[in-house]
Amino acid sequence: MDEPLRIWGKLLLRLGLVLLALGLVPVLAVGTILPEVDPLIPVLLSLTVAPLGALALVAALILFLAALARRPPKGPS
Repeated sequence: MDEPLRIWGKLLLRLGLVLLALGLVPVLAVGTILPEVDPLIPVLLSLTVAPLGALALVAALILFLAALARRPPKGPS
């Protein structure tokens, strides 16, 4: 029964990593590679998308911990 929790955990982990990358990579790129470009769009991305990525990562961690807690104990059978 813990298989759906692991699947959702993996999916949320991937989603969180993608959202964090979409939020943080443009800010780093504008700050280092293109400093003369107006940073409004990358800053807005970092303020809106990156927190959602962090929340998805926290939710994935909670699902992985729930899957570990629901695993049946291995004993002699």
